[in-house]
Amino acid sequence: MAHLLNRVEYNVFTVTTSYEMFKVTTGITPHLILLDLRMPLVAGMTCLEKLRSNKGLNAIKVVMVSTAADLPSLKETLKKGAQAYIINPIKPTELYTTIHGLIEPHPRKCLRLRVIFKAAVTSGNMMWRLYATVISENGVFIRTVNPLPEGTSVHLSLELPSPKPIELDGTVVYAVKLDKNSLMEPGMGIKFVNAPEKITHGIRKFIENDLMCEFDREAFI
Repeated sequence: MAHLLNRVEYNVFTVTTSYEMFKVTTGITPHLILLDLRMPLVAGMTCLEKLRSNKGLNAIKVVMVSTAADLPSLKETLKKGAQAYIINPIKPTELYTTIHGLIEPHPRKCLRLRVIFKAAVTSGNMMWRLYATVISENGVFIRTVNPLPEGTSVHLSLELPSPKPIELDGTVVYAVKLDKNSLMEPGMGIKFVNAPEKITHGIRKFIENDLMCEFDREAFI
């Protein structure tokens, strides 16, 4: 989980001991705290109550963590001031969407991964061999200085770590023109259209495994 949190662009602290809670609340104020319900010395519920009794820390979002056996207690924490809870073992996509939903004004629904791989884009009788730089289970960003217009239907062949390229249809949903005065990467965002569930599941597992520093070459088989 630490690998994933290190790649999420927020101040998120995982608290599994009361000492860690002390360090969190006396140093940098985090956006969000993942608080273990079953901590040694001081229980997570007690830490939550003490945290919420401090008005200066009310802005910190709290997500409680424990096993399914503690579900009644986890639900009770919502009445004590926690914003959400997650069941161990934690699923990366659930963790990401929970954090994003609590912090971002326009939360994303799925994990994204910054990665570079070859992608062939076909529209009509034209085909371009380009590079993708961001992928999620819902779509992909293709780097190019000549993006296709929004609404263009395309066919994609993505050279992900799989036995063969992943073939998908998509639609260009936004384009970023080259601007030398901007740090924005030029290219086009493409949303997958009618993607088979097996493929989207495989992409999700590929992203999760990469973020967790694991790898499953058979994810797309």
